Order: sequence, then C-alpha cells, then structure tokens
Amino acid sequence: MASSVLYGITDRVLQNLGSLALQEDALVDGGMEAKLRKLQYALASIKGVLLDAEEKEGHNHKLRAWLEQLKDVLYDVEDLLDDVQCEALRKKLNGQRRKHGKVRHFFSCSNPFTFHLKIGRKISEIGGRLKQMVGEIEGFGLSKRACDGGVVGVRVREMKPNLVRGFDSIIGRDDDKDKIIELLLQQDPPRDGANLSVIPIVGIGGSGKTALANLVFNDARVREDFDLTIWVSMPDDFNVRLIVERIIQCKLGPNLNNLDYPQLQTLLRGVLSRCKLLLVLDDVRKMNCAGWDHLRSHLAEAANGTKVVVTTRDAKIPVITSSLQAYSMQGLSHEDSMALFKTWAFDQNEREISPRLLQIGDEIVGRCRGVPLALKMLGGLLYSKDDERFWELVRDDDMCRSIRTEEDILCILKLCYTYLPSHLKQCFALCSVFRRGHIIVDLDMAYFWTACGLITSSNDHRTPEDICNKYLKELWSRSFFQEAWQSGPSLSFKMHDLLYNLALSVSTQQIDCSILSLSSQRIPEGTRHVSLLQTASSGQFKENKAPPFSSKLKWNKVRMFNCESQDMFNTRDVDSMSKCDYLRFMHFSYSSFEELPSSIGKLKHLTVLSLGVNGRIKKLPDAICTLHSLLFLSVSGCSGLEELPQDMDRMINLRSLLLTTKQKSLLKSGIHRMKSLRYLLIHNCGSLEVLFGGTVRLNNLLSLTIENCPRLVSLPLGELTALESLRIAGCDKFMLTRLEDNRPDLFPKLRFFTVAASPRLVHLPRWLLASAATLEELCIINCINLTALPEWLQYLKHLIKLHIFGCPRLSSMQGMDLLTSLQELRIACCRELSKKCQVEDGELWPEVSHVPFIKVDWKVIQTNDP
Repeated sequence: MASSVLYGITDRVLQNLGSLALQEDALVDGGMEAKLRKLQYALASIKGVLLDAEEKEGHNHKLRAWLEQLKDVLYDVEDLLDDVQCEALRKKLNGQRRKHGKVRHFFSCSNPFTFHLKIGRKISEIGGRLKQMVGEIEGFGLSKRACDGGVVGVRVREMKPNLVRGFDSIIGRDDDKDKIIELLLQQDPPRDGANLSVIPIVGIGGSGKTALANLVFNDARVREDFDLTIWVSMPDDFNVRLIVERIIQCKLGPNLNNLDYPQLQTLLRGVLSRCKLLLVLDDVRKMNCAGWDHLRSHLAEAANGTKVVVTTRDAKIPVITSSLQAYSMQGLSHEDSMALFKTWAFDQNEREISPRLLQIGDEIVGRCRGVPLALKMLGGLLYSKDDERFWELVRDDDMCRSIRTEEDILCILKLCYTYLPSHLKQCFALCSVFRRGHIIVDLDMAYFWTACGLITSSNDHRTPEDICNKYLKELWSRSFFQEAWQSGPSLSFKMHDLLYNLALSVSTQQIDCSILSLSSQRIPEGTRHVSLLQTASSGQFKENKAPPFSSKLKWNKVRMFNCESQDMFNTRDVDSMSKCDYLRFMHFSYSSFEELPSSIGKLKHLTVLSLGVNGRIKKLPDAICTLHSLLFLSVSGCSGLEELPQDMDRMINLRSLLLTTKQKSLLKSGIHRMKSLRYLLIHNCGSLEVLFGGTVRLNNLLSLTIENCPRLVSLPLGELTALESLRIAGCDKFMLTRLEDNRPDLFPKLRFFTVAASPRLVHLPRWLLASAATLEELCIINCINLTALPEWLQYLKHLIKLHIFGCPRLSSMQGMDLLTSLQELRIACCRELSKKCQVEDGELWPEVSHVPFIKVDWKVIQTNDP
C-alpha cells in the first residue's frame, strides 16, 4: 500500500525524535532523554498499524477521530522539538557572547532551569496522550501493515533541454497552430464598429489549450504582424483591472504603485493609441457580458486588426464575446498520443523498449483519448518504475478509466497522486496555499517547505536548497508541474489548473490548510496553515480593515500565514500574531502598514518573513535581528524603507536577503558580516552609492543580484570567492571593467553572469577569464554601446548558453566556432548580429552552426536535441 500523508508525517517525527544532534546539543538531562525514548516507542507502535487504520477510517467515525487526534499530537511533537532546537541555538549564542565578555541575566524567560521544567511538562503531557492512543489500538482491531516500498519511484527523469520550456516541442498541434495563426493574420471587416475580433480556444481541462496558445503567441509571423503582444494568466474572477495593468506594464514597466483606476485608464489610452494589439487571456473561468463589455471599452483606442485570444473550458465564452471564430480543441491522434506518452514514460537513452511495456502503454494511451495532460501524468508515473507488474497494476486500476468527461481526467490525476511518495504528497499539496497560476521558484519553495517542516537537516550535509531542488525535479518528472524553465541558477515551474484543484482538495483534507476569503468569519479548528488570496482590486473592503476572522483567531496553533491581498492588515493586526508561538512562515506581499511591530522578535521559530512591495513601511525594528531561526527575509519593493536595522548579522542563520532601501550606504547594516548568507538581491535602491566598507565576510555568498541602483559606483567584490551567480542590471554609473584593476582572478567559481541596461559597457570585462573553467551562462541585455565580443571569448570552454538581447551596435563575435560546449544561442533586437547569424547566407553562420539550439529574433532557426 502506498504511504499516506499522515504516515509520512509520523515517519518524519520519528526521525526527528531519533536525531542525536538534537539530544546532544540541548537535552543534557537523562530523565528527559528517557521520556523522549518513550515517545518514540509509542509513535513506532502507532506507525505500524497506521496504514490499516487509514484504510478502515471511512467506516468508523471513532477511528477517524483517533487519526485526527494523532495528527494533532504529531504537530505538537514537532513544535516541542523546534523548542529544543531553539534552546540549543540559544546556548550556542550565549557561549559566544561570554567569550566577548557579555553576561546574560539568569532570571530571563529562557534560562535553562525554566526551559527544562517547561519542556518536561510538555513531554509528559504528550506522552500521556500517546499512551492512551496506543491503548485504543486493540479496540479498533488494527493490524500491522508495512508500507509497500515497491510503489515508491526509483527513477527520476533528467531535466534535458528538449523537455524544458523554450526547447520542448508540442506534439501533434502544428495544424492547429497554423489554423489559428491564419485567423489572427486575416483582415476582418469591421463589425458593429468594433476594432477587434475574438478567437476563443475551447476545450476540456488538460486538452492543451494553453500550450497551443503559447505556440501561436511565440510564432515569428505573429510577432511581426502585431505592434504589441501581451499574455495574461487569468485569476479565478474576470479581473479587468489586472488586464489593464498587464498591458501598461508591458509597455511602461512594472511600477504602478499607488495609481488609482482613472490614472490607469489614462495611461492605457496612451499605450493603445493606434497600436495593433494581440491580447491572450489564458484560462478564463468566469466571464459575463458586463465584464466583457467593460474590457472591450478599454480596448477601443487600439488599432483595427486587434485580436483577443481566449483559452477557456466554458462553452458560453464565444457567445458572450460575440465571436464567429471559436476554435474547438480536439484530442491528439493515437499516433501523436503514443509519441507524447513515450516521451514521458521511457528513458530517451534506451535503445530498446520492452515490447510488453509498449503493449500495456498502448492500452493506457487508448483510454486517454488524446488528452495531453493525462498522457503526461500517466507517462510520468510509469517512468518511475519500468516493471511489467507495476504497469499492469496501473492499467487495471479503476481510476485509470477511459476519458469522456473532465471528471475522468481528475480520476487519473488522483491515481498518480496516490503513487507519490509521502513527502512529495505534502510538498505538492502545500503548493495550493499560493495563488492559482503562481510561479513556483526553487529558492522560495526551499524556505517555504523548510518552514513547514518538510525539509530538515540531512546527515549528508545537503543544503535546504539542494533537497528542495531534488523534490521539485521529482514532481516535474512525474508531470505534477507542467512547465519548467531555467534562468541562470534558478529553476521555475508552473502547475496546471486541474492539478491546482487537486492540491487544493488534498491540502484542506490532509494538511490542515484553510484557504480564506475576505468574508470568512473564523478559521476552522485545528488549522495550521492559513492563506488569504483575494485581491483588493474589486474594492470590496476598506483599506487596512482586517477581515472578520482576524479578531477571533486563536493564533497559538497556526504555523503559516500567507496573505497576498493588498492593504489588508495594519500594525496592530501584525502585532497580534506574536501570540502565535509557533508561527514559522509570514508572507505579507502588497501590504501597506507603516511599521513592523517590535513584537515580531517574539517569534523565535519564524523561518520566512516576506514584506515585499509595501510602499509605506519606513523602518524595521531592531528586534528583527533576534530572529535567529530566520532563513529568508524580503523587503524587496519596499520603496519607502528609510533605514535598515544595524547589526543584521545577528540573524546568524539567514540564507537569503532581498532588499530595497532609500539609504545611501549599507555600511551600518552589518550585511557584509553575514557569514551564513547565500543569496543577496539589492533592487531599486535609487539613492544607494556605497554597499559595504572594511572587511567583507560574505565567504559563503553564492548569488548576488544588483538591479536598478543608478548611483552605485563600485562593488567590493574581492572577497566573494564562493560566488557562482552575478547579475548587474540598471546600474548606470557602475563600470564593470574597473573591477579588473584590483583583482584579475575575481570569481574562480562563477557559473552565471548577466549584465543588463549598462550604457557604459563598451567591451566585456577581462576578469571573466578567471571563470573560464566554470562559466556556463553569459547573458548580455540592453547594452547599447557594446560593439564586439572579445577574441578571448573562445577560452570560455565550458560556456553552455549565450544570450544577447538589445545590443544594436554589436556586429561581431570572434571565436564562436571554438565554443564547443555551447548548446544554446539566443539573439534578439541586435540588427547587425541577427543578419549575420541567419542560416546559410549569414556571415557568421559557419561559426555558430555547430550550436544545437539557435533562436534569432524570436524565431527558432536551428534545433537539434543535444
């Protein structure tokens, strides 16, 4: 039997209880250690019968309550162990302070005697509850049953370029693409005075509507025919303001803070005036005539020939939009279905495929009736184990049914979820706390899953980022993420809408998640993870007026609070959250409170604190520096932040820092002394002139990104010997070539380098040669005075990707034919260079033709699987 979420939580708690590191660091009392052993024995007894209990709970209400009680106990044990970890950390810091002559008062809330009394009482209380539960096992008639390790995946697909967005070919949709492009390019006669026409792409979920629209959207013929092409992934509601904002941002940039709706309308008219627009509205779920008429009125300024493509499952959309050109999605042919299935079910390096597996696969493909999502999901599941018995087991399962309705597709998705390993079930389900269509970024998920207890310290010294990367790739390999793309060192993913629905269903049933709205009166009993996703654009509530549930919330059980709604909470509301002793994750994007209360320092378990895009917050309290468990802190986009706290290096475990500030210097912040820091992003700091001074101790920094800091003159980068990724963009006064005057061997481990919006860059800095043995990706963007790539470029023997965008004076690239490791070349908006890299007749074509993937001005001119 496959392991369940609850089984996985039990297993995780048992592993943590058995961790010698925890006991040696803080539990010096032998009696306490003995009590913890008793907890282990009790939980091990329960784990043995857990699978049997979960199978029988549907017919026994008391058993179902027993399992709910177990879940509550497990969470309490995890909280207890976190208390122990915090105490171990406190002892370590106190020892360091004593070395520096700083004496701690004994009578404090964290003195060892008080701690041991408190923890001892908790262990005894939990032990009593577990003892009672063990005594009830016999009454339920439960028997021991082992988890069938055979269903756990043994193979994980390698993320080869041909399966990652930008390279991945969409099988069987070439004819569909050409038909829709024909509709887009034809000149429609004006009808009822309208300047635009609508092409709805209609089909059941998973049929490939978004993939087809994306093929069309990125086609060179389409790009050339329209002045402006915009893609909007639609939320649950038909949000006209969101569409308006996306159109403006595409032309004028992302910063639209504090603009009211009339101001947006004025900007929109300017953007659309005499502009032939292609607007793609992806995954429209809800639309009525009033909403459509409202949007159409906003598009009235656009030029004739403007087109709107709508992907939807709703057959009423063509009627609402008065479209005469609706396109109905059909399933793939059996031949194309088999080709897609084989891509995901078999290793591409296999020379011979088992005829028996092909036969079983052919039967499964027939049931999918050409639905790409089902083909990928089942292919991803079967790839995990190339065993005939396993394939037959999947084929013969009642949930692997012939697809006739969307409900049949959901059954297949649930079947694939059933065979996920328990830890991946939890990781997948918790993705539902974010907004539908949310871009899942590897670093963000590393700290989120760590905060939720899904990533713990490993004995093989793997970092949270490494473990998260492994989990994400496993989920992608099984097609639980439908899109994947890489930018520098960062991996990003996107989840299909139907899979999001599945995650939402599972998280509320098994992970104690509550997804709340503005009208929610309370939080359900036992909730540990809270998410508020509704936006403020509809104007349904007053600014800084908290929703009803906040005044009735019992914070002490909540571990995670995710708020993605604007102007929701004030300082008082945030202050009240300090009552939540075990809060680990706080995400308040787009909030507008001016002050973060000092009570934030009470949250000793807090792992993630995100305050991004709050334009009103002016100062962070010094108490934030006492958050010793904090791994991730973001104040990026906090344009009003006047001052950072001093001595931020007291956050001794901080691994990732994203910041925006009005300060001229970061000298007093202590950031340069953060030995634990791995990832640093400095963004939109218009006044920043100096980063650090003195000795820089960022010895473990792996990634540095500095964007839109126009007054920044220099960077003290000499000590960043571990740096693997460097991105510098929009730093007008900064001269990259000055760095080579100081250190010719600056970055011996650099793998990714991006320079963007750098008008002073005339030639690439020669210090890049120090990274010749490691540099894998080089991106040059909007460097308008760059004229040539240097001859020494040929020595970058490990370069895999070269991207050059918006460099109009660049006309030559020397030594390209010697870059034998180069797999990808992308060039756009470089007029001279684009001409020279055309197939066969381009002057530089002989030098670049060995590159497997070449894309010039949005058109793929060569693609060969590497």
